[in-house]
This record gives sequence, structure tokens and C-alpha cells, in this order.
Amino acid sequence: MPSVNDITYETPSQPRQLRLDSTSRCQASCLSCHRYLTHRSGEMPIQMISQILDDASNLPEPLVEIVPVNYGEFFMRKDWLRILQLIEQKLPDTMIVIPTNGALVNGEAVDKLCQIHNVGVINFSVNAFFDETYEAFTGLKAKTMELIKHSARQILLLRPDIEVQASMVFDPIYQTDLEQNKFIDYWKDMTTVFINPAASAGRAPRPVKPVKIPCRSIFSDFVIGFDGKLSSCCFDADFSVYDLGFYSGHLKADWNSKMFQEFRKLHNQHRRDEIETCKICTFA
Repeated sequence: MPSVNDITYETPSQPRQLRLDSTSRCQASCLSCHRYLTHRSGEMPIQMISQILDDASNLPEPLVEIVPVNYGEFFMRKDWLRILQLIEQKLPDTMIVIPTNGALVNGEAVDKLCQIHNVGVINFSVNAFFDETYEAFTGLKAKTMELIKHSARQILLLRPDIEVQASMVFDPIYQTDLEQNKFIDYWKDMTTVFINPAASAGRAPRPVKPVKIPCRSIFSDFVIGFDGKLSSCCFDADFSVYDLGFYSGHLKADWNSKMFQEFRKLHNQHRRDEIETCKICTFA
């Protein structure tokens, strides 16, 4: 039978996905969000974003994906369109993936979004089916779900090549199984539906069996914080899981740094439990 010890990953010479922590601001207060586990707060200067994009454009191969936000709400930046235009200009062969709570994605925003040729995925974090659950979970008004539905249909009409996603962070402490099923049935005909387990991020209750499987994220993803701090963890809102330092101005060198290689080595040796956060996280 297969063993967890059979699973290891090779490190590519450059990341597959780059996430820019363009803003930590968000008007929602989702119960599952890691943004509330940190005191970090800020916005990445547009000059820094441009510098990083120039650097990324010099990589041997185009990045597969770029995500212009990490935990904040991208559309709270007044210059969000300018950022997308810079990405389109500097990384024309890289797909843009945009996660959003959808509260600011109105008809005008959709029209502008759809003008950016390499926008490939828009993920609406909906997280609920019933009005009461939605308001309790996100802190937003339930009418936002109607706006999301309208925007999703408008995107599909204007740009059928864009994958529109509706996602739910699911946990029985937040939603019932019935709500999850109704969520899937409601959104499946107009979007790609994603159900994400809330507990994978190291929240209580902790796993009863130590997780030994290497985390695939650190072999493919790179995150640059608003202040240049580096991470590669999906759930590291505090940028403290891996001590990777700050962006040097050379993305490829940072990706292949000795420190980062040591962390990947621990994972591939099935010793991720020597890293405190990785020890209590089930993402693999």
C-alpha cells in the first residue's frame, strides 16, 4: 500500500504562482480568515508592484499565475485597474487569478475587468447559501450575494473564457451539510464550485495524527508582503512561518535561497513537524 513517505516534490527553478500582498484591507470580517490572526497592516506601493513585475518578466519562463492580493480585498485599492494593466503589460503570458468577496465588483468594475486580456480566473468567496449564515460569516449584507450572482453572469457573457468560481470555506461550526449541498446546487450551473475545508489552516481542533506529507504550496507558490517580506504558505498571514527575509529585487534568487531550500528539505524528509505551524496544519 502507498505510504506518506513515498511523497516528495522537486523544486522548480522558479515559482509557479506569485501572490502580491497588495493590500491587507478588507471590508468583510469572514470568520475563517487568517487576516485576523495578525497585526500586520499595510498597502504595497505601486512602484514596488511595478518593480516586482519587471523582475518577474525577466524569469526564464513566464509565471503560470499571478494573484494580485493575498488576504485583503483587491478592489478596495483605488488603483486596482492600474495594477491589472501593469500586469497585462509586463506579464502578458501569465494568467491573472483574482479572489474577491465581490462586494465592490459592480457592473462598471466587471466591464473594466473584462478588458484585461489575461484575467483567467475570478473567485468569489461566498461561503454561505442562507442570508443569515452569510451575514454572520462575512459581516456583509446578504444582498451582496445577488450582486455576486449578477456579476458572475455578466462576466460569463462578456468573457466566457474566464473561469468564474464560487467558493465556500466549509466547517460544521459555520454551516450545516444541508447548506453546503444547497450552495453547490445553486452555483454549479453558473460557476465552478469550490468547497474548502476550514480546518486545514492549523485551527483547533488540531490533527490527532501528525502530518508528515510535504506541503505542495512551498514547492510552487511565492508570496511577497506589502513590505517586501517573503512567504510561501497559504495560511501565513503573519509572514512568520518561514524566516525567508525580504524581497531582494531578484525573485529567482529569493526562490532558490539557502534558507528556503532547507525548509523544503525538511518537508521532503517528512520532518515538517519540526516547524511549529506546519506541525498543526493539514494542508498537503
